[in-house]
Amino acid sequence: MKTTEGSGVEPDGEAEIPPELEQRASQMLTLGKGRFESFSDGVFAVAITLLIVEIHLPSSVSPTSTYAEQTRALLEIWPEYLVYVVSFVTIGIMWFNHHALIDGARRITHHVVVANLALLGLIAFLPFATEVLARLGLTRPAVVYYGLTMTAISFGYLAVQRAVMAAHPGSARKLSAWNVAGLAFYPLATVAGFFVPLLGVGLIAALALFYALPQNVRKAQFKPRAE
Repeated sequence: MKTTEGSGVEPDGEAEIPPELEQRASQMLTLGKGRFESFSDGVFAVAITLLIVEIHLPSSVSPTSTYAEQTRALLEIWPEYLVYVVSFVTIGIMWFNHHALIDGARRITHHVVVANLALLGLIAFLPFATEVLARLGLTRPAVVYYGLTMTAISFGYLAVQRAVMAAHPGSARKLSAWNVAGLAFYPLATVAGFFVPLLGVGLIAALALFYALPQNVRKAQFKPRAE
């Protein structure tokens, strides 16, 4: 059995593609990949830009405040800096991996579009979850809410990945450790955040760094069978 690196998963085999699958693929409703990628990139860009809007100074500080008061106010909002960095890196890495997945796709079907819209909806929602954590601080409800959003995003990405695979007959693959990492550790981070909020955010940050590693970005690449 021959294996091919791509999409962070292992192929089931190299059997010939049944004619009925080829026919079904040819009948799929498809969308131009350029338009699909442009729309996706636009949503990622808007979401990552909105993050900075959620950082606010305390209302108690003003231009007339003393040097010490202004400095203290800037230091007191350190949770907002932290969650901004985590969310920024997460969206950035998600965009990078999304590009690696779609770059090798030859067709964008209706199922891919629907799954992608769901993922983009979750990505666009992340700035609000970031604001909740920034405004409430590292509290249990805020961290759990943030963790649940990240968990939903990880499942959304998996749905897009599976839809892309389904659009290319013969490329069906099993889940690998690359996929399972996010699906397992985002919920784990959410639970940890309920007991130790800072630990929950730290685990989410660690996952972002994990997916940013070059070898893990390569695993996001999708390489369909030659047709």
